[in-house]
This record gives sequence, structure tokens and C-alpha cells, in this order.
Amino acid sequence: MKRTRHVGVVLYDKVDTLDFTGPHDVFGVAGYLGSHFQVFTVAEKETPMTTVSGITITPQFSFDTCPAIDILIVPGGWGARTEINNLRLINWLREAENNAEIVLSICTGALLLAKADLLEGLRVTTNRMAYDLLQGMLSPGTTVVKNVRYVDNGRIVMSGGVTAGFDAALHVVARLSGEALAMETAARLEYRWQGKLDIRRAELADAESVRELLIHAARWIERTQGFIQWREERFSQAYVFDLIQQDEFFVAYMDGVPVGCFSIQWRDEEIWGEQHHENAGYVHRLAVSRDYPGMGIGTRLLNWAESYIKEQGKSWIRLDCMADNAALNRFYTREGFAFCGRYEAQRWAAHLYERQIL
Repeated sequence: MKRTRHVGVVLYDKVDTLDFTGPHDVFGVAGYLGSHFQVFTVAEKETPMTTVSGITITPQFSFDTCPAIDILIVPGGWGARTEINNLRLINWLREAENNAEIVLSICTGALLLAKADLLEGLRVTTNRMAYDLLQGMLSPGTTVVKNVRYVDNGRIVMSGGVTAGFDAALHVVARLSGEALAMETAARLEYRWQGKLDIRRAELADAESVRELLIHAARWIERTQGFIQWREERFSQAYVFDLIQQDEFFVAYMDGVPVGCFSIQWRDEEIWGEQHHENAGYVHRLAVSRDYPGMGIGTRLLNWAESYIKEQGKSWIRLDCMADNAALNRFYTREGFAFCGRYEAQRWAAHLYERQIL
């Protein structure tokens, strides 16, 4: 039986109303539709407080009485600019983050996470009116991503301003409980979710889209990482035709635009050697469009692949990653994949990763 995830929404004076009611409703409706989410509000004290728009609300729990939180939601609002000086709140956020499965900041809630030193080395975002303010609170190793609805760092997910919190919350629901539930939740709220992915088995008509995704991924890796992981000339039309016809190859579209692709194989003795077993699906050739930064597309493709593998009665999702691609290795680690070893080829090496399907 699936456990219930406790979703705690932090409140404070001058919090933005939609910043907290939007994600609160997303998880509340998702829970009503069958997923195991229990949503509640929490603040420093169980006393009434007033939102930016003048609504008075009484938190259900104080910091002292709050149950354990699995998903921590930190909304923004004008009050965030003063609450960064509330040491009790900042220290509580550090403690709650340490025990949470996911932390979701909305809008200028990012300022509170920055003050709590929770954003080191991440890709972050906030309300466009607060980019400079957030940047001034960050170390050089942390990157502010502008003009996106949300960014997904694995444990920490961050949204842009106000209504972008709907998109980020729906994204987290999709990560944890599947794209179908997120879409049904958005439909019940009559909200047009911009992030819908259409993932399906690739056909020959998709060949050029797949080829472009693979070529652009190869170019991006060479440009940003400084080495060749995939040789561009490898991805001829004939090669892609063979992939689609011979493998279980999948392509993802967003609003009719191709944004990702990958294949799933059921045997991989060559790379996994003695560690190979048949209770796993092996993901290969994962490529994501760079035109949609911060949308968590890679995460969503992996989660979809995991669900597909589970439907086939398998208990593990496995993949290999070019050993020299440090950024991609870090991504898989953040996604909860465990390092299993190294495969040495004649001119390259790969790291092996796996994640148990629960």
C-alpha cells in the first residue's frame, strides 16, 4: 500500500495568496483523485495572518506542532523580503528541508531558501521582478535561470512568479504519481497546463525529429562539456530508421514540438557484464531539447520510462552514462540512481547506474 505524503505549505504575514493556494489546491485535488497526498498549512505560530491581498488565514500547525513533512512548499510574497530576517523561520526551513523528499519554492519563496543556504550549486529561478535580488544572495556557483515556469534540481524544485506555481506543483505530481494524474488534476482545476508531454512509441514519420534531437544533443555536449560523446555523423537517416524499427524507441512532444527521445532495451550483457540481469529495463540514447530549460523534461522522460518498465513486470531501471560527462553523472545521482560500476571500452568508458522501481 502506498504511503501518504504529507505536504506542508508554509505561511507568514504578507504571503501572496495564489503562491500558496495554487499549489495547495493542486496537491489537494491530486489527493482527492486517488494519490496519497495530505495537505496542511504551517507557520511559526497558530495565529491568524494576512496575505498580500488582505485575506486572513489561520495556519493549521505551528513549527512546534507540525507533523513530519515530505513535500515542503515555500510560497513567496512581499512578506518574503522581511521574513529573510526571521531566524526562527530560516532555521526551521533548514531542518524541514533536511527531512523532506522534495522542497518546492514558489515565486520569491526562493529568497527564503537562499537565506537558508539551500541553493548552493543549483539552477534557480523566481519572480522576474526579483532576479537581481535573488542573484545578490547567491554564491557564484549558483545559476539564476530566467524566463522559465520552473526548474527541477531533483530534491529542490523552484517556480517563477505566482501562477507558475501551478505548473511546478503539477510537475511534482507528475514526477511522483504520473503524468495522467497531473493532467486530470489540471483538468479538474480548469487550468491549461503548459508542460504536458505526449510520449509515445516513435514511428518512421518521427525519424527526422529524432535525428535532430540526437544531433543537437551531440553538439550541445561537445560545446558545453568540451568533448565528443556522440559523433554527429553517426546519426544518419538510415541509422535512425533502424533505431525506430528495431528498438523500443520513444519520442516526446510538447505542444507539437519534439523535446526528447530515448530507447528501452531488455538485455545489456555487453556493458553490464556479470551484473546484467533480466529484471530491469535499460535506457539508452536519452536526448532532451535545450530549447526548454528548467522544465524538468529529462526527469519526466526517466519517470515515464520507469513506469513503462514497471508495467512490463520489471523492478529496476538501468542506464549507462559517458564517464567523462560530469554534468550528466551528477544529474543521474540527483535523480536517485545508484552508481554500480564502470565499463571500459577501447576508446571510452561508461558509468553504470540503477534505480529500484517502488
